[in-house]
Amino acid sequence: MADNLQSQILNAARSRFRHYGFAKTSMQEIAEDCDMSAANLYRYYENKQGIAAAVIKTDLTQLYDACHEAVELAGPHVAPALTALFGASIDTTRRQIKQAPLLFELSMAVTREMPALRIQVLGEIRRMVMEILQAGQVRGEIPDGDAAERAELILLAGAPFVMPWMLLNQPFGDPRNKVAPLMHCLVAGLTAPTATSTS
Repeated sequence: MADNLQSQILNAARSRFRHYGFAKTSMQEIAEDCDMSAANLYRYYENKQGIAAAVIKTDLTQLYDACHEAVELAGPHVAPALTALFGASIDTTRRQIKQAPLLFELSMAVTREMPALRIQVLGEIRRMVMEILQAGQVRGEIPDGDAAERAELILLAGAPFVMPWMLLNQPFGDPRNKVAPLMHCLVAGLTAPTATSTS
């Protein structure tokens, strides 16, 4: 029952944030949309920021799902899988920018104010990259090496494809057509003899 009510609260809040923005949405309005009192709403969420963070976390699940699905569809090879992962990140973020700009602004604000959430997002993308690399090592497509360290480097190189402000402002131009060339370049670097030694 509590889970259903929390889902109802988050759906009501998402709808409000999407149409009116965070600043123009009150706890009272969210409560009214859920047919409850504001006092009762505070039993579930301490404040509006807490609700916003929960909404964004739910939306991030959609990003992760889109990335996983894209990687599965890309097939087993490392470069296409990495290209699909970062491409899905770009496409999902662009869709949000276009379809729900106020929610996108909210997600940027929440991740800016909550470093732990930002670290969690980057950690999840890093984990996906690491899984792709480990699978490539098992198949012998790339040489054995520290997958975690390599994933960190690939995430650093792929930052323009996962950082929301970079996807909004596009300081390097349209990132979509740069994903595949960069991923092929990085994978080629991993297969070079010197790539196995980082010291």
